[in-house]
Parts: sequence; C-alpha cells; structure tokens
Amino acid sequence: MKRIVILISLLLIGSIAIFLTNQQTNSISLLGGSAVQSPQNNQMFMVSLKIKNTGKPDRLISAASPSAHNVSIMNSGHEGSPIIIPEDGTGILAMDGAHIMLMTKPGTFAQGTFIPLNLKFKNAGTVAIRLQNNSAAVMNHGMSTSVSETPAPTMELNWEELPTKNGTKLRIETNNFTFSRTDDDAAHVPNEGHAHVYLNGLKLGRLYSNTYQIGALSPGNYTLSVALNSNDHRPYVSDSGPVIGALIFEIQD
Repeated sequence: MKRIVILISLLLIGSIAIFLTNQQTNSISLLGGSAVQSPQNNQMFMVSLKIKNTGKPDRLISAASPSAHNVSIMNSGHEGSPIIIPEDGTGILAMDGAHIMLMTKPGTFAQGTFIPLNLKFKNAGTVAIRLQNNSAAVMNHGMSTSVSETPAPTMELNWEELPTKNGTKLRIETNNFTFSRTDDDAAHVPNEGHAHVYLNGLKLGRLYSNTYQIGALSPGNYTLSVALNSNDHRPYVSDSGPVIGALIFEIQD
C-alpha cells in the first residue's frame, strides 16, 4: 500500500511539474487569459491576455487551439510587422492593439468554461494557457467612445535615451493634459488621464508619467506609438483626429 501511495504521489508531482512547465516555458509567462464573445457571431471570440517576459526579447509567431477551427493574430495597421516582447518587459493582447480572434466549434465553449490556447514564440517555443469564456464587459478604446475637450490635449514624443540594442527611454511632452493614476472605474475629468504605449501595434502598457522605459529589442524596424486616454478609458480626439504620437526607429544587429 505504501508503494502505491508513493507511486501516486510521484505521478502527481510529475504532472504538476509538466503543467507548470507548459505555463512558464523559459522566460515567457501567459497571464489572465480571457475570451469575449462577438456580438455578431456567437462562435467568434476576442482573446485578451498578458505576456510577461523575464528574459531576452522574444517574438510572437503564431497562435493555435485544439478547441477552435480558426485562430488568427490581428494587428490592424501593422500587418507584417514583428510582434516583439521586450527584454524583461510585457505585452498585452487587447482589442485596442494586436490581439487574437478565434472561431470555436459549435457548442464547445459555453460561458464560464475553459479552452486551451497555445502561443508559439521564436525563443521560448510553445507556451500554453487556458482561456475562460468571460461575459464581463471589455473596455472599449474605439473611436465610437472617444472624448473631445476644448482646448484639446496635444502631445509630442522625444527620446530620453536614444534606441540601441540595450533598450530605449521615451519622453512625452503634453499640453492641456495631466497624467493621473486612478482606479479602472474612475469618472472622467476633462483633460486628465493616462496614455497607452504600443510597439508595432502591441500594447506594452499604460503610462502615468512623462517617461517610459523599454527593454532590449531584437534587431529590426519598429513603430513606437502613444495614445492619450481619459480616466474612464476613452481615447482623446481633437479636430485632426485621435491624440496619438509615433516615432519610427531601427535596431541594428
């Protein structure tokens, strides 16, 4: 009996080790996997999750799921650009930037249930996460929910530290705008809020001050963009369109 108990314990430990290895392959971790059903198609889901990289810069190559018959990485306006997670940095797959759309098989993904998703990275290989069908509302950063103020916020981007293979630091100069760190359900205060930072369309995170540090990047061409948002997560717009700034740069080998 003791031998049987020991054998079962060893098998459980081995299974847990394999599971943890799949969750954290090398330096990449996937966190907060959530899928929200499209209002136009009950078999189509928008996936959001956080990619945490504790190692060298890595590239997201593809996505797949055995429970879906189609999985696509969407990156409007940056088609063909590499999706890079900086060294010791994060990337957020979300609707206002690069994200994943999946089409499930009928009756396989009910509300509250889970399905597996595998993301393949150039260095870390395949990393798995479970996605939950989440009926919670998603923050909408689209232009249909934009906010305008008079005078409108303006923004200018400059380098605090010039881009090199070791990383870069961005400086954001604003007018008619105050950075403010608030709760997600905070009310709108005119000309106040935060910024979202994107690298080749991938959201890196929120910005609550005038500078933003980015870790080492792989050689290649990049577009770094910043968008101003209100406390209640609506994008600011002016007469000329969204309040967005961008810098284009290259990291040489």
